[in-house]
Amino acid sequence: MIKKINTKLLILFCTFILAFLVTENKVTANTLPPDQTSVELQVTNNGIPVIHTSYSAMNIDRAYQEIKSGNISLKARNSAAWILAIQNTNSITRDGVITLSNGQKIGQGITHTDEEMNSIISGLINVDNLSLISEINQSNTTVPFLNPEHVIYKFTNSKGLAKANIEQGYTLILDNNNNFIKLTKIQNSSEKVAIDLVNIDNKIKFAADNKLSTLATNFGQYVVGTNQKFSFNLSINKDMWQQSGNINLVLPPKSNLSFDSIEVLKNIDATAIVTNPTLNDTLVFNSSEPVIAANIALNPTQSDILLRVTVHVNLEGNNVSTNKPIHTSLQAISVNKDGSSSIASTPNLIIAGINFAMTKKNSMEFAQGGKFILGKSTGSTYEVYGKNNKWNKFDDLSNVQTSDSLILEGGDRYVLGSEKPQKIPLDVSKFNFSEKNSRKINKSLIQILGLAQGNDYFLYRVDNHSSSDLDKIFKFSIFSRSYFSHNNSLMTDNSLNNPTEPLVGIVGQIPDYVAGANEYNNISLDSSKDDLNKNKLSIFGGIGVIVVLVLLTSILIVKQRWL
Repeated sequence: MIKKINTKLLILFCTFILAFLVTENKVTANTLPPDQTSVELQVTNNGIPVIHTSYSAMNIDRAYQEIKSGNISLKARNSAAWILAIQNTNSITRDGVITLSNGQKIGQGITHTDEEMNSIISGLINVDNLSLISEINQSNTTVPFLNPEHVIYKFTNSKGLAKANIEQGYTLILDNNNNFIKLTKIQNSSEKVAIDLVNIDNKIKFAADNKLSTLATNFGQYVVGTNQKFSFNLSINKDMWQQSGNINLVLPPKSNLSFDSIEVLKNIDATAIVTNPTLNDTLVFNSSEPVIAANIALNPTQSDILLRVTVHVNLEGNNVSTNKPIHTSLQAISVNKDGSSSIASTPNLIIAGINFAMTKKNSMEFAQGGKFILGKSTGSTYEVYGKNNKWNKFDDLSNVQTSDSLILEGGDRYVLGSEKPQKIPLDVSKFNFSEKNSRKINKSLIQILGLAQGNDYFLYRVDNHSSSDLDKIFKFSIFSRSYFSHNNSLMTDNSLNNPTEPLVGIVGQIPDYVAGANEYNNISLDSSKDDLNKNKLSIFGGIGVIVVLVLLTSILIVKQRWL
């Protein structure tokens, strides 16, 4: 009896302790001191999450307030860090004032606005990293951001997220090498801080034109067509002229993007723009160095500047035709007076496409001879792609003139915007490569590249061999989505590797077929929908006969047992 009572008491005691610990953990996890904030940090690189990377926070509110108010302690002004900053900026004066390269001054009695403080903090860090700021702040303590799922890890998770409890006030976000990333003010009970590593300085910023909104995919990217132009609005803060004399629009080496034009939408007197007169698609793609498309000289101004930059996909490079998604962007790079630079980047533009294979006999053999026009549904009307590389509107597909339309046939790869199609290349890397067999199968294949994202595309058969209108239309979608695999590799799910009507069975015979990378949609040329329905009826009929036979057999067995 005593043993039973002791056991019960022990269980009750353990339950109490466990409940106490759980309660304590909840309080510890959810309740913070009033001067601290739970901060969620999200880090991306032009929209793509930056994973497994370390960041920390350094509260510099004391230094910020002293510099802003001009009430800097005598100890800081007499420190070695202050004297070294004066020497590094060549601003040796009797009053001990530090003059930054952009003309801004720091010293006793010199006040500043919050708008000025961002560039002052950035300028001081460029002078001596964090030495003087730490001296004025009387602290250089940093707090690491932790993985939300595993708080023992000091790096971002698979979504680019990390969390930390941070003292409120003005705070520096630093990378793993204590390099300055962003200045932010932490003030609420919980906050989210978003950082895009190629769009750090919000004084220059690209925004996609409204026309691109329907083409948006995840990670801030856009699946665009190769036969159209795109515009981005470039906003420049009114204070940027103090920090920078010039901003260059720069295309990367061997770029799949080309520059068309730039125009001022707001505050025309604040800029002087010179475009590169030698710029063309061939020059851009063949350049092994970044190419300056335009230079924007900034004049003193009291209001923000807004520009529109128009670009198009460069078809000069062969890599546009590799039936692999291509990512490309344009950058605006400031030439700052202190020798540093700020970068803003357009969102990544993605080029995608789709593959088709013509078949017959219930998709058990490759077929040839099918001819199609390319179209898309737009409400109650249609748009058909023409030989003029434009989408032409029709109320009824029966009104389409094939003589004016781009006719898609087997054996060709169509890059929209190109003057003529290319022959699908032979994949000579296969160990069992046969030129004759590869050429024969290629005549059953159609590849299309450079379609903008959308769900309303179709191929319409025009070779007069289909039995009904239903057999003439083959609907498809163009899309691209990025994600991280289990081993944290950046992967892409798109209309090239994820067909909506996949070809099975004989797909392995296609020379350039790669499972999960380059796959094919099936187009049956022998009214296979009717055949498939007949096969389904035959299958279900066979199953029905078997079921009846099983039932009859069961009845006979039961009957024999009762006799």
